[in-house]
Amino acid sequence: MKKFIPQTLSFILHPIFIPLWFAIVLINSGYFLNSFLNINFYKSYIWLLSIIMIILPIIIVIFSRQLGLIESFDSSIPIDRIKILLIILLASFFLYFFFKKFNVPLFYLLPIRITIILTILLAIFSSFMNVSIHSAGWMSLFSSLYVLQCRLIEINIVWIIVIIPILWGLACYARHLAGKHNSLQLIAGGILGALTGLTILFM
Repeated sequence: MKKFIPQTLSFILHPIFIPLWFAIVLINSGYFLNSFLNINFYKSYIWLLSIIMIILPIIIVIFSRQLGLIESFDSSIPIDRIKILLIILLASFFLYFFFKKFNVPLFYLLPIRITIILTILLAIFSSFMNVSIHSAGWMSLFSSLYVLQCRLIEINIVWIIVIIPILWGLACYARHLAGKHNSLQLIAGGILGALTGLTILFM
């Protein structure tokens, strides 16, 4: 039971789901295009994002583990972490260029662009430090939405000041309780995520 709670929280709050959370917040924001685009666009957008950026990478990682290419989905081994991050990166690039081909507005590409930037940074840092990907992911979502709010995109403030900080705290607590990260690694992940979210200022 002692391990069950942090493991369950780690799975539920896994950063691979964060682009989906990000997309859901965006399509429910006060952005002006949300009033004009067809409901079928949103359905296709969410489905494609879920399949390409979540389901497909999970399937590839499972097969890679079966083939002995990756030790585990939650590995602390640098080379395993980098392999998993590269799988996510390739899936993100594929979806990004697919959406670009169909002229999807830049606003709806933000979850993918932030994922690409953060994944590259995490892959680099993972080569020499077991930085928390959970902490980085949730903090990147927090800072991204904060920047959008500052740029007068109407985001529900409850997400920014209540929901995401609580989820970030729970994710960090679960990773620490599971013995996967120490405080420094959690803080480093948070800083990396926050800086990544700030890149929206230049998009």
